[in-house]
Amino acid sequence: NTIGGSNTDELHAIAQTLDGGYILGGWSDSNISGDKSENSNGAFDFWIVKTDSLGDIQWQNSIGGSSWDILYSLKQTSDGGFILGGQSNSYISGDKTENCIGALDYWIVKTESLGAIQWQNTIGGIDGDELYSLAQTFDGGYILGGISESNISGDKTENSNGSYDYWIVK
Repeated sequence: NTIGGSNTDELHAIAQTLDGGYILGGWSDSNISGDKSENSNGAFDFWIVKTDSLGDIQWQNSIGGSSWDILYSLKQTSDGGFILGGQSNSYISGDKTENCIGALDYWIVKTESLGAIQWQNTIGGIDGDELYSLAQTFDGGYILGGISESNISGDKTENSNGSYDYWIVK
């Protein structure tokens, strides 16, 4: 199945959902066109698409601010919703409710089972912080993993050891 709009649409994460369908996630700068049912909020938005087991679209959501919001990881959560993670350099605009702290920040978005935003969090230091992986933990929280070049600043509590280091956040 080919899914997309008239501009660039990149898929970075896919998972089977509890109902036997699939959740697809990545980023898009397409406006309403093709399969895309919402305009972009800015340069790039998180784009999640829920399909049934045959790949037919059930719903979708474009989530982002006025600049770059790039999704790299998603998981279905124990409550049937979804946790989305990636990076953002958007300030408060569109769906974004917190300003970017540095050049790029981790951005996590929790949705309910039909893709509506429940909460979000921008996490980072003064330089580049790029989230690539996340998971729900047994205690109901979340573990985030990616890279950071930020020293102590913003949410960062340890200095960088070099150019980019692993950065794990619970």
